[in-house]
Amino acid sequence: MKKLRERQVSLRIALTMCAAAGAITAVICLISTGWNTNEVGKKLREIDRLVSDKYVGELDADNVADYAAAGYITGLGDKWSSYIPAENYEAYRMSGEGKGCGIGVSVTSTETSIRVTLVYDDSPAAKAGIEKGDYILGTGDLTTEKDGSSAVISAISGKEGTDVTVTVKKADGSVKELTMQRAVVTQKMAWGKMLNDKIGYIRIENFHDGCADQFKTALQSLTDSGAQSLVIDVRHNGGGRVKEMSAALDPLLGEGTIMTLRMKNGSETVYTSDADHIDLPIAVLIDDQSISAAEFFAAALQEYDRATLVGTHTTGKGRAQRTYQLSDGSAVNLSVEEYFTPKGKSLADVGIAPDIEVKLTDEQTQNFFFLTPETDPQLQKAIETVG
Repeated sequence: MKKLRERQVSLRIALTMCAAAGAITAVICLISTGWNTNEVGKKLREIDRLVSDKYVGELDADNVADYAAAGYITGLGDKWSSYIPAENYEAYRMSGEGKGCGIGVSVTSTETSIRVTLVYDDSPAAKAGIEKGDYILGTGDLTTEKDGSSAVISAISGKEGTDVTVTVKKADGSVKELTMQRAVVTQKMAWGKMLNDKIGYIRIENFHDGCADQFKTALQSLTDSGAQSLVIDVRHNGGGRVKEMSAALDPLLGEGTIMTLRMKNGSETVYTSDADHIDLPIAVLIDDQSISAAEFFAAALQEYDRATLVGTHTTGKGRAQRTYQLSDGSAVNLSVEEYFTPKGKSLADVGIAPDIEVKLTDEQTQNFFFLTPETDPQLQKAIETVG
């Protein structure tokens, strides 16, 4: 693929994975006896014949197939379904498993700026001295100012065991060139800290594989440290695995349904919690970037009256996706299930409203990952709620 892969970098990017643009081959609907969807097959065959007979330029069949497939998925009108090209599938798969190959940081970016928001434990970046708040200025001959953030991020990603030199600007204004070896790293998905001698705070970045174990480790550490109440932060959490979300919820809820998933044929998968749980006051921080599993995490606690939700209204995602790898190595991440809260509610295009609404200013939103407890009004209200 050509231009289809030249995508603008999203607000939050993990450098552990290659930039995923996405496409699938046009054979997604083609079977040995023809197209399942006649309208699609008829139109594409007409175009193919016309191009073969009349087009005076050079035909790149693979590129055309990528665009045709990308258009098919886009034509579904489902913003949650996506396509992954073969060269990006391994990085995509690893990310879902809570791993990635790179230097081990997450960043926020503009067209010409990259700032580190999170450094993974025991990662090449951590060992080289990269810290949260550092600006990545470039790598090799590439710079964010001259070549853009997307090019720099793509160049930093690479194969395990290979060296990469990253130019960073520290908080004191000094500029350093740090060389490190790319490695397979485990994402930092959930961690905790004591806000004071009574209130424990747990941040959940996503619900990829391994999140539940990291969450339970953080929870145990906080209760061992004497936490008498909890603030759990799922703001700017894009979701992840339902099983990880359910496992993280289990120690917080009594016996009952956590979530129900229903497929096209009507079959259901029900996730439940057992009776054992901690009995502490809980506040959950949510915002419009709390998506999918993050919303259902908060919704379950709200419906069981186990937590007060603080922040702003969530996105409203009501479909679960499964990834299907195709014969050429590409894949389709397709919406195949609807999911429902413990009370049977769909959050599709509705989301959940906080019990206590607290908005951030535009400046606070822009600097979300660098707010401190003292400069974060949503966190301050949550502390007040459980304190």
